[in-house]
Amino acid sequence: MTAPVVILGIGQLAAGDDGVGVVVARTLGRRGLAVRESADASILLALIDAGRRVVLVDAVVGGTPGTVTQLDLDALDAGSAPLSSHGLGVAEALVLARMLYGARAAADVAIVGISIERPLAASFELSPAIAAAVEPAAALAARLAHRAG
Repeated sequence: MTAPVVILGIGQLAAGDDGVGVVVARTLGRRGLAVRESADASILLALIDAGRRVVLVDAVVGGTPGTVTQLDLDALDAGSAPLSSHGLGVAEALVLARMLYGARAAADVAIVGISIERPLAASFELSPAIAAAVEPAAALAARLAHRAG
């Protein structure tokens, strides 16, 4: 039996575009998908430990704002992908997950990244480019969840 899939939105709603992962998760939650949200990627460890497959959605600093990408786990480990703006970022949480759970961690996680500029001021609004990326990111996350399930 395949492990249940959860969409995990990572972000800080008070940091403008950085909250896009949470906005995407909430969008998918209204459509009936299982979702969780957090400001810290360490929640990923608890979800993997509980046997959940995870589609993680997060803002990434760098690239053209609003670009939606499925991120490669190995590229994150190597540091060649943009970094999260959170205390425990996605890359660090994945390294720790692999230390704790081995190859299982890579098999249990897919990542959707939305490129943003580094947040400079508090804001509860998404910029127009990032707001326009919510639906494409939600569609990609839903496809990945369907494949993982």
